[in-house]
Order: sequence, then C-alpha cells, then structure tokens
Amino acid sequence: MDLFNTIVKMLKKPFPEQESRYGFLKIITIISVFVTFFLYIFQPFGISTIACHKFLICLGFGSMTFLGALIYEITVGQLLKVLGIRAHWTFGKWILYNLGIVLCISFFNFLFIRLAFFGHIQWELFPAMLYGTFMIGIIPLVVFGGITLIKQESKYQNIAAEINQRKPTTSSVKNDRDIAIFNIPASQIKYVEALQNYIKIGFINAEGKLLEKIERATLKQIIEEAKGTSIIRCHRSFVVNREAIVSVSGNAQGLLLCLSDCDKIIPVSRSRVPIFK
Repeated sequence: MDLFNTIVKMLKKPFPEQESRYGFLKIITIISVFVTFFLYIFQPFGISTIACHKFLICLGFGSMTFLGALIYEITVGQLLKVLGIRAHWTFGKWILYNLGIVLCISFFNFLFIRLAFFGHIQWELFPAMLYGTFMIGIIPLVVFGGITLIKQESKYQNIAAEINQRKPTTSSVKNDRDIAIFNIPASQIKYVEALQNYIKIGFINAEGKLLEKIERATLKQIIEEAKGTSIIRCHRSFVVNREAIVSVSGNAQGLLLCLSDCDKIIPVSRSRVPIFK
C-alpha cells in the first residue's frame, strides 16, 4: 500500500512544461535522428532482410516519427494549452500525453511500412505494431520523465532554500512616489494575475483586508504603470510585489512565492528564476 501511495504521489507532482515551442522541436528532432540511426545500425523488425535502400527506409521511419509527434503537438498539445490543462501539468498527465504521442507515431509508421512495402493497409495488423511500440517506448519514457522531474524539483528546492537563508535586507527599489494602479496604491498590491483580456489585482485595503479587483487591462500595461515600484513580473500570468514576499519554495516547474497577509501562492517561471536569485 505504501508503494501504491508513493506512485500516486509521484504522478501528482507538478511537471516542468517546455517554455518554448522550439524546445519541443529540438527534442523530437533528436528522437527522430536517434530512431533513424538506431534502426539502421541494429536493423531490428526485419530490416536486416531488406536488400537495398536500408538507410532511406530507416530515414522514412525517423521522418514519420517527427511528423507524427509534430502533428500531435500542433493539434492535441495546443488544444490542451488553450484549455489551460498544460498550465497545471503533472507527471501523470505528462505520461498520458506522451503515450498519445507514441500512439500517433505508431499510426504514421504503420501507414509508412504498409504503403512502402506492401502497397496496401491491413488494419488488423495495427494492434501488433502498436503493442510493440508501447513495449519499447514506455520504460524509457517513464525513466526519462522521472529523472527530469527529480532533477528539476531538487534544483528549484535548493534555490528556494538559498533564498530563504538570506538575511532580510532593505529593498534596493526606491519609490519616489506611491503610484496608484486603478486607484490602488502600488505598495498595497500583493499580486496581479492575467485573465485573458482582464487582470485580477490582489491588494490590501485600508483596513488590512485582502481583496481582489478585476479590471480590463494587460500585465504589460500594469508593468509599464508600475515602473519605479517593487512590482515585477515573475510569470507569464503573474506580476508580484517583491516587498510582499515572505518565503520561497520550489517544485519542478520553478519557484513558488508565499506573500504576507495572502493565502495565494504565486509561481515563478523557470526563465525568471535568475531575477529572484
């Protein structure tokens, strides 16, 4: 039972999403090249019996691997991003997503091998190819994902620990005046969250109570208005008042900020971690 709970806990852990589409293209390119040369060097699945054009055939499998993964990312991947699912990525969701990529790659490779070698498609043979692809891919997939998760989680937990160990110092940000943003003094703002064409401002009112206010604006506009204050961008969807940060924690997706008089945990994207270091 302890093992089961450990596995469930692992699957629920936040998983780092690629912050750039070019990162995904780099990964699938490397995988496609690996597939091409792996098949050409070891010649499994009957490739050794082919008399000629072995490299071109292996290149065809590699190309289908790239095409299948790319189409899956463009369709399913972007849909999940639009729905906001990838903003809450976990290790379990990442595994399911990549099993979908394996399914798509299997489909494209199946079409390639049937049309290139036999000139027609026998769908009853597809389950066998799908089974073989899953058996080959599932273990490396889980191992690679697990290593990535543990490595990134440890990295940002260590960074958070280093930040928390520093002695509090007077802020280097000098406010010549307390700028008002939507009639809210910048010093009272805890965070601002992007909500498509709107923003949600979390702030402390004159009575010391945390309130939220929704306005039609963008984070870019807020950052421009808040120049000269301690309000900085920490995530594509958040800006935060640096003076409100009381502690920092970390997971595989980056840093997490705990603010004074506020229960909301504010994420810091990996690309913006150096600002807080």
